[in-house]
Amino acid sequence: MADEHCIYDVAVCGGGVVGLATALALAAAGRRVALIERQPPVRAYGSLGFDARSVALTPASVGFLRNVGAIDASELTAIDTMRVWEYDGAAALRFRAPVRGPLAWVVENSALTVRLWRLAAERVALFAPADLTALSAQRQSVALLCQCGASQGGAAHKRIEARLVVAADGANSPVRSFVGGAMRRERPPWSGRQRAIVTVARLQEPHRNTAWQRFGRTGPVALLPFADAHTVAVIWSAAEAVVKDLEGLDDAAFRLALDAEVEGAGGGIDAVDRRFCFPLQQSLAHDFNPAPRVILAGDAARTLHPLAGQGVNVGLEDARAIAAAASEGDLGQSGRWRRYASARRRRSKQMLALMRWLLSAYCGADAGKPWRRLARNEGVRLIDSSPAIKAHLVREAMGFGPLAAS
Repeated sequence: MADEHCIYDVAVCGGGVVGLATALALAAAGRRVALIERQPPVRAYGSLGFDARSVALTPASVGFLRNVGAIDASELTAIDTMRVWEYDGAAALRFRAPVRGPLAWVVENSALTVRLWRLAAERVALFAPADLTALSAQRQSVALLCQCGASQGGAAHKRIEARLVVAADGANSPVRSFVGGAMRRERPPWSGRQRAIVTVARLQEPHRNTAWQRFGRTGPVALLPFADAHTVAVIWSAAEAVVKDLEGLDDAAFRLALDAEVEGAGGGIDAVDRRFCFPLQQSLAHDFNPAPRVILAGDAARTLHPLAGQGVNVGLEDARAIAAAASEGDLGQSGRWRRYASARRRRSKQMLALMRWLLSAYCGADAGKPWRRLARNEGVRLIDSSPAIKAHLVREAMGFGPLAAS
C-alpha cells in the first residue's frame, strides 16, 4: 500500500500500541495514512508461555480498539478483583468489578502489537523497517526522510510527505528531537534512580482474575492475571541498586525474593521466567503541538510511572482525541491542534501528579515516618469503607470518569 509519491493526510511515526491504534483510527475515519517504524513487531514467548511485557487496558481503551477492529477477545484476560496493600500497615483496599464488566483487561504486549500490525498492513501504508533521518517543514506539508530496509546497493532512502505528523515514537522521540520539542523530566521523590523489572511467574493457587498491587519496602510490585489460571505478569519497581541485586539472582533466589515481597499472594510463587529491566522516569513535553503540522502522542508526549498501569491507556486517550478531531480538511492547518495540545497536556499533568503523590506517600523520604504511616492507613481505611469513593475511583481507573474525559 506504500506510495512514496503521494502526500499522505497523516504520517504516524512509531509502531507501538499507541501509534498503530492512532493510524488505524485515522484510516477508519477515511484518512490516507503512512506509518513509519524501525522494526515490525514480533510475537514473543518466554519459558512459561507468555510475553514478559504486558499491558492492562481499561474498558474504555478496549472499547476504542474494538471499534477499529483491533482487538481479539481471546487474547484478553479480565481483572475482576484488585487488592492493594503496603508493607507497613494492616489497612488494604479491595476493588471489585461493577456489573457492567471487568475493572481492566490484561494482554501481552507483543500479541496486541502483532495483531494491530497485521490490520495496519491492510489499511495504511507501512514503511518498515525504517529509520527517520531528517524532518523538514514545507509550505503545505512535512517531509520525512527515511532510511528503509535494505537493497542490493544498501539501504533505500525514501522521502515521505504528509499534511500532519503524529509522533508516537517513544520517550526518546526522534520526531520531537528534530522539531526541538522540550521535555521536562521529573525529579523522583526518592533518592537515586529507579528501574522496573518485569517477568512472568506461576502461582501455586489460581489467581481467580485477581490483580495484586503491594507497596513494599523496595518499591511497588504488581501481579496481573494471564489467561492461564496460575500465571501472572510481574512488574516490580525499585531503586537501581536493588534491581541490580535482583538481576544477579538465579531463578530460585529471585522466586523467593518475589514471594517475600508480595507476602505469598496467590499461595506463593512456584516458578519465574526470564527477567527484563528498564529505567523509570516521569516526564512531560512542554508542548504537545511543538511545531506546525506536528503533534505528540503516547510516550513521546509524557511518560508515567508504571505503578498504576496507565501509560498505554493515557496514550490511547491521545489516539481517540486525534481520531475525533480528524474531520474533513487539511489536518495540518494553523491552529487546528492547539485545543488537543492544551487538553491532553492538562490530562497528563493530572496523571503525573497522581503518580507523584502515590510514590511520595509510599516511597518518598518521609514514607517510613510514623505520622506518614498513620495517615496512609487511615486514608486507606476511609476509602475502603466508602462505596461512593471506591465507585468513583473505579470509574476513573476504567477510563469513564470525569478526569479521563477531560
